Amino acid sequence: MRFRLKKLTTIALMSSLVLSLPGLAWAGSDTGWVKSPKLYEVHTLVGQSEVGHQDGALDKTTFYHPHSAIALSDGRLLVSDTKNHSLRMVTTTSSSKFTGFDLYLGQDKFNEPIGAYNDADLATAAFNKPAGLALDAQENIYVADSENHAIRRISKDGKVTTLAGNGLIGSEDGQGAVATFYNPSDVAVDSKGNVYVADTLNHVIRKITANGNVSTLTAPSTRVFEYFPGAVEDTGDFMDGPIASAKFNEPSGLALDAKGNLYVSDRGNQRIRYIDFKAGTVSTVVGGGELEEQQAYVAGDYVDGDAKSARLNAPEGIAVTADGALVIADSLNHAIRIVKDGKVSTLAGGSDVGHADGVSSAALFNHPTDVTILADGRLVIVDEYGNKIRVLKRYSKPNTAPQNHSIDVVVNGAIVKSDVAPQLKAGAVSLPVRAVATALGYKVSFDKKTGGASLTKGDIVYTIANNSKTVIKTVNGKTETLTLNAATSTVNNRLYIPVRFFAAESGLDVQWDVENSTVVIRNKVF
Repeated sequence: MRFRLKKLTTIALMSSLVLSLPGLAWAGSDTGWVKSPKLYEVHTLVGQSEVGHQDGALDKTTFYHPHSAIALSDGRLLVSDTKNHSLRMVTTTSSSKFTGFDLYLGQDKFNEPIGAYNDADLATAAFNKPAGLALDAQENIYVADSENHAIRRISKDGKVTTLAGNGLIGSEDGQGAVATFYNPSDVAVDSKGNVYVADTLNHVIRKITANGNVSTLTAPSTRVFEYFPGAVEDTGDFMDGPIASAKFNEPSGLALDAKGNLYVSDRGNQRIRYIDFKAGTVSTVVGGGELEEQQAYVAGDYVDGDAKSARLNAPEGIAVTADGALVIADSLNHAIRIVKDGKVSTLAGGSDVGHADGVSSAALFNHPTDVTILADGRLVIVDEYGNKIRVLKRYSKPNTAPQNHSIDVVVNGAIVKSDVAPQLKAGAVSLPVRAVATALGYKVSFDKKTGGASLTKGDIVYTIANNSKTVIKTVNGKTETLTLNAATSTVNNRLYIPVRFFAAESGLDVQWDVENSTVVIRNKVF
């Protein structure tokens, strides 16, 4: 391939992993979020909202736009801290710089740290906006060193070398330093040691053999668009079909499946594509939309449902689960999506930008760019502009549950105390009114004459009658009659009321854990 000048301003394994942080761990290999995320929560593993480069305790660590993460077999998590031009290591208690020599070159015109390029040992090697990471069977680490336009390799003995590329922009194939790249975003390594590269601004997928020979697998784009009169720019294209003629638009994420085939996040086409090496084809798995003649990208959208009609917005990092589901960091939808059995659903986040931890449906992200599945089932999420590493995990049921109760009620991690067992009738769990009031923060008063009661919280009063499926709600003197999800009842002189109704009225998330016969009640945001 001939060298082409583009945007010259930019030149410049986990089987033993148990990364279990205090307060965030749970036992077993739990990937229940693949089927249903409702019992799952998003917590911050490490990082702060503000940018920085602080190492140390996890709650003090800061990043500057982390992009990718991989898990090592010794229990550590390696993170590419892109705008700090370094790789950071996260343990169960702290973070530290793994490699990325700080040359103190100051800041560029955007007041950002300046990267560099140096092959050396870990202490003195230098990078320029390292992005995607991958690990081979021998635990050598591969880095898409995006603005050095090179693929770097870190051996187990701590030596950083360049596998392919030479720091210059280009699209040449060839051996090692002869080859050139343009802003590679991600890498993936197969069982034979071949390294696949999402060569993002060349809009192609490249392959590097174990001995460093680089070839281009897909067709380069020849498309240009005019972004204002007289000003044109090279851009990507779209075509499914034979691998050699398939076209991409800023491919940004890679993941190999159990068959050794390659999923590709085709960011500019708002699609996930699939390269089937045996069949010799590229096909679209998820997403769609038309690539308009005078537009660089397909318009992004946010639609769950059938994979053919689902829509994405700048998908980036991807991961394949053990049972073949595909997890997507849908960056500009600020969501984590999953493709399972031909259907797309949202695991966490969605549309709104933020940094809130909470139940999966209420957690917020700011441009997530990677996902990594840990051996114990947790999902690590790299929240790039949120400057955090987040984790999706199942709620933790306390081990102090009463042994004589067949049903438990948990509110924000604590078992609701009651001297009598909960009642389960017609699919609804009820508790004595005082137990509900204490757990949910209501004041309770009883009407001995009628056998009813009142629950009060602030300006809201609920008047409850015995053996009734309605309740009267009074707010600042205005009343309305509401229907309960189950009728109240009296058992052994105790007035039982449905837990779900009053928890939902308090704005709490309410779920039923079938496996453990537990009503799980949580604040939506932590």
